[in-house]
Amino acid sequence: MSKLHFSEFNSSQKEAWKKQAEKELGENKTKIGSWEIASDLFVDPYYTAEDVDNEQISNLQKAQKKIPGWLNIPFISFDNAWATNTKIKSSLESGADAAILDLKETDLVKSELSKTLHGIRLSETAIFFRTTNNSEKLFKEIPRGAGYYLKGGIYNDPLANWMHTGNDFQEAQKNICNVLEKTKMMREFRPLMIESHVFHNAGANVVQELAFLLASTVHYLDKLTDAGISPLHALNRFFYSVSVGTEYLIEIAKLRALRFLYRKISRAYQIPDELCHVFIHTQTSSFYDSAYSSENNLIRNTSEAMSAVTGGCDGLTVIPLDNASNLSTEFSERIARNISSLLGNESYLSAVADPAAGSYQLDMMSLKIADAAWKLFLLTEEKGGLIPCFQNGFIQSEIEDSWEKKITDFNNEKVMIGVNKYKTNEKIDESQSFDTLENNKADSKLLPNRNLPTAILRK
Repeated sequence: MSKLHFSEFNSSQKEAWKKQAEKELGENKTKIGSWEIASDLFVDPYYTAEDVDNEQISNLQKAQKKIPGWLNIPFISFDNAWATNTKIKSSLESGADAAILDLKETDLVKSELSKTLHGIRLSETAIFFRTTNNSEKLFKEIPRGAGYYLKGGIYNDPLANWMHTGNDFQEAQKNICNVLEKTKMMREFRPLMIESHVFHNAGANVVQELAFLLASTVHYLDKLTDAGISPLHALNRFFYSVSVGTEYLIEIAKLRALRFLYRKISRAYQIPDELCHVFIHTQTSSFYDSAYSSENNLIRNTSEAMSAVTGGCDGLTVIPLDNASNLSTEFSERIARNISSLLGNESYLSAVADPAAGSYQLDMMSLKIADAAWKLFLLTEEKGGLIPCFQNGFIQSEIEDSWEKKITDFNNEKVMIGVNKYKTNEKIDESQSFDTLENNKADSKLLPNRNLPTAILRK
């Protein structure tokens, strides 16, 4: 058949789409305007084929994930060895594919870790160990009884810890270098996490979040290569951990832009595209959670999870709906885990590698976000890189502007259900509330740990 399908229909130009939209909107046609997705970054409400650069779109899509699906990765807090072991096994039997074992400040000894991981084959099940302690010391205990091959990694970003707490990161970087050397043959074990949470939770917009994430990446790559680790080894053995917020389309575009930017970094280090495979872990945002409307958090988490998997994450952690109040239960943890399972098994989003491909709107948003983030990243590098820019307050100043805009938007027009619109009539116990916005502001050296809706609720 030489005749094209639907060839009897004429192609429509963008102006025709605009006229039709104006006709249908009537007096609301003024809503057809540019859309601000970050400070001074605007996109049109719709795009057509005539707007796009086919070469750019092709390069963007080539950088996206090629294998469908993602890992369902719940957080599991360490309690005691045997209880935690039971919890991990129960999660794996109930939909989880992997786990983040949150050790917090716990420095596990050999016997405790052995009991905690009893009966879990680390060569088959990815376990990410969340700790701020000595990663090299922890790694010495992990392989015991696990054979010669590990999956998972160490959920620790020393730079982010430094920005959040002020703790020194130099020794931690050396430990990571040593673990990288010891795991050369374990291509699915990633000893270094590079996170965006510290920026996201301080109020950064998507451009700032990606730009400073790239600056962290380049800092680590420079340190690792100076220590004798090859760029190829380094690029393939860290993983990103990214918060996904409530702006559904923007968050999809953010993740696709991140893969595109990772490709630019790998090419700068002259690594062939086919040899670089970044792992992107995502978690639903705690920034937008409310401690007093936890049922709404469940719906927000679902929307955020859909953004994450549509944007092409490799791993997904859904935070329990009552996480903001630190009262998560077995029920809320199971429901959080099931959100990922439902998206994978019933929506069939796990059957497509890049569900967003082919959308002119998402492609253009991804490219615009990537371009703006790259410019801010280059500016950060021109000013000396991540460390000097944090020490002299450049990063804090950039994010503070975004934070203030979020405050203005939420107080004036932006809707958060159960927070500034359709609130319940339940009386709030102020003794159980978070600190006020003013008290949450950190000093000049540290980024704050903020919770926007709760802060606004207090005002």
